[in-house]
Amino acid sequence: MNSKKNDQRYQELLIEKKELEKNRPHGIDEMRRWKHSMGKILQELELYNK
Repeated sequence: MNSKKNDQRYQELLIEKKELEKNRPHGIDEMRRWKHSMGKILQELELYNK
């Protein structure tokens, strides 16, 4: 059952990453928030690749 939750979370992260890539901002403050969010997603995705 835990594996199913992990797979579901992994898929959610991929969707969030794709949305962020599609909606990249151009303002400085928005870009900082975007970069922080993307960093968190990539960090969590990296855990699944180990």
